[in-house]
Amino acid sequence: MRNIVAYMAEEQRTFAESPFNPVDSLVFSTLAYLNYEASPCLPPSPAGRVLLHDVVMLSDWDALSFGSWMEDAKDTSSFLRALSSSRRMRDVRVAFYANEVSEAVEKQFSAVTLSFPVTQGEAFYLAFRGTDGSFAGWKEDFNLCFKKVVPSQRAALAYASGVASAVEGALFLGGHSKGGNLAEYAALTVDEAVFKRVAGVFNHDGPSFLEDPSPRIDEERFCRLLHKTVPESSAFGMILERRADYRVVAASALSVFQHEPFTWQTEGADFVYQDALNPSAVLFDAALDAWLRGRTPEERERFIDTVFELLCSTEAASWGEFQDKLFANARQLLGSATQLDAETKRFVWQTVAALGGILKDETIRRLKPAARLRLPRVRARYGQGKGSEE
Repeated sequence: MRNIVAYMAEEQRTFAESPFNPVDSLVFSTLAYLNYEASPCLPPSPAGRVLLHDVVMLSDWDALSFGSWMEDAKDTSSFLRALSSSRRMRDVRVAFYANEVSEAVEKQFSAVTLSFPVTQGEAFYLAFRGTDGSFAGWKEDFNLCFKKVVPSQRAALAYASGVASAVEGALFLGGHSKGGNLAEYAALTVDEAVFKRVAGVFNHDGPSFLEDPSPRIDEERFCRLLHKTVPESSAFGMILERRADYRVVAASALSVFQHEPFTWQTEGADFVYQDALNPSAVLFDAALDAWLRGRTPEERERFIDTVFELLCSTEAASWGEFQDKLFANARQLLGSATQLDAETKRFVWQTVAALGGILKDETIRRLKPAARLRLPRVRARYGQGKGSEE
């Protein structure tokens, strides 16, 4: 099957010869996960530019991908190899790399600007990194369920405004996972002069917003710029999503593993699209939305804080560390859970039970119409078998 790795290996036209497209955006969004500080050729000044080809070829690939989902993805080496030999990517330059993580304020923010020549001048893609493997990164993602604004969103606005003031040319904003949310937020909140330079906004399987960041979200000009794509079994990208203008991409993996960009299917200069999400994804998304609407922001915050306090009690700093000693950490987590006070225990179990109950009700609700549709067909076949003239 064809994915972004095969796309880069086959698409050898320059951006001047073939315009920037949604598949390019997913490639650039994936590049936001690289640890550019591990490259020996990164300029000391954030505004200094270096060829992406040099970053890839002169760096240790394990160091570049350390700490993100790319570290364990089987296509990472093929991706970097295709990148290093791509005629299309040969003039792409890296600048304005930022990487900020703070456990104290539950913030994980990283972005990089990738510039490339176009027919008239130069364009700039501001790629926002999605969630890394740290608990701080995941905690900030879950905070989106009860906070109007999280620290990374403020950082994304400042980053977009700063880069726009330092360069001239068209701006593309995009990202995968939480990075897609940050790209949208920045585009919605930058001042008017910067927004007029935005040529596209790409959200690849990133969540939406608890509340609209600005009235711009309903304007036709923003809707024309926005490209939201989710895999067919999307869960994360549909959180808080109220709009219907997203597109569903076919993927080669199953269930939540479709979140990985390397599983998304491509054809030519675009993705392979489906008409709708898979039924299981629709079921889960409807249940999760009902659960979120059924809890107050305070209840969501309390539940999320409790879960992460339990995870932190294992002394693991990331999901990778938690999984490295899965049995021991799980045992310690369960032990910590038993030490919760009675009221907190009751609250946690009631919250989990509520989500389980909604999933059960939603499943029954969706199965009933299907059963009613099947029943007449069964009776008709039975009647015909008995020689009925009905």
